[in-house]
Amino acid sequence: MAVKGIMRLKLVLTLEIAFAGIYLALTRSLLVIYLTSIGFTVGYISAMVVASSIASLILSIILYKFPKFMVRKVRMKFILAHAGERIFWIPIALTSNIYVITASYTVLSISSTVLGVFMNLLIYSSFDEAGIRDITAKRTAAYNLTNVIGLILSIFLLAILPPEIKFQTIFIMGSLIGLLSTAMITFADMSKMEEVKIPPAIERPEQFFSISSFLLAFLTSSNLLGIFWQPYLMNVLRAPDYVAAGINFAGTFASILGSALWAKRSLRTFRIALASSLITPIAAILIPIPSVHIGISAFNGVVGTGAAFLGNFLFARYLSRFGILRSSIIMILLSNLSQLLATPFGIIFGQDYMILFISVLLLMISSNFLALLTIPEVAMVPAHAARTYSYLLYTTSLMGYSLIVETTVEAITLTLRLLALALILIILYILYRFVWFLATI
Repeated sequence: MAVKGIMRLKLVLTLEIAFAGIYLALTRSLLVIYLTSIGFTVGYISAMVVASSIASLILSIILYKFPKFMVRKVRMKFILAHAGERIFWIPIALTSNIYVITASYTVLSISSTVLGVFMNLLIYSSFDEAGIRDITAKRTAAYNLTNVIGLILSIFLLAILPPEIKFQTIFIMGSLIGLLSTAMITFADMSKMEEVKIPPAIERPEQFFSISSFLLAFLTSSNLLGIFWQPYLMNVLRAPDYVAAGINFAGTFASILGSALWAKRSLRTFRIALASSLITPIAAILIPIPSVHIGISAFNGVVGTGAAFLGNFLFARYLSRFGILRSSIIMILLSNLSQLLATPFGIIFGQDYMILFISVLLLMISSNFLALLTIPEVAMVPAHAARTYSYLLYTTSLMGYSLIVETTVEAITLTLRLLALALILIILYILYRFVWFLATI
């Protein structure tokens, strides 16, 4: 792709995410607040997310198994998925029925899954590692800047609109603004996406596994925190809804600084972001003043951006070994899986916020250990030791998986045999009763 074409694509992708920043501020960032305001508990919210996450995860696995679907008739599928994600926020705003909301959220989550794969594929197939880092930083900064504008607008609208129409107005407005980003993506050059080759296997599967495990643990902790932090502020600390919305505002605004801070850093410096992420859940549970949580969220925005960048940059570095299409899909698969893994905590523990904060902390500690021991680019141990630990983790997990599968198959086989035996005994008993009946006539 010529330099002019690369610059044009970067501009298109930046404008697309800029409109999306406002759209998401007026929809997704207010979803938990909206559901809480109409009486849904953390358990209900978690159940809704479970349903949508399972559907999205199943779709992600199907796409991973059959990736050719993503490189055929790309433009039409890309645009339909892009628009579908935005349109289905409207029915969510027009009802308080949990089944309608869950169904609509599931459809837009499925659309978001397909969209995410296409977006990653477009970026990974169009740029080299330096270009991926550059466009990732630009898109993150543009998104956060416009998201801040959207969050300011959402807080303003929450404060001035009548309670009975404020969420309907905000969600519909956000959906329409989101369609402007769909219009932007129609100008993107998608020709490279259909030229992507699908390698028969992944090189360095142990490294692929280590990076995926680290990113999965981190994303799960972030998603879990996102599920209950705002309800905790509103239900326990008695914060008004606009203060809870301020959590998103502060985190997003700080992420602009985070994008500039981490974009061109060497990967080794990302240790700081990983270690600093542990501070967020500790401070949040210990400090009972709602306004201070806005500052905690700002801090988390800076360090969380660094940790998220690390996962993206590592996949960009290993594209030639992992494959462009599989890397594009696995990023979305991990995102969907992390949402699914986060939701049982909300369902099981409900209003026990102390356990939820501790769970977030333990997940963040796990992501730190995985990165600092098994990923050579950021490891605290020598590179050869990190590769060894990565291989051991991979082989141990593979053996554990094989054992589980083998045990499960044996258990199912034994169960079927017992059922067959029981069925035979029942049939024999019926025959015995029937013969006895005939004999007594």
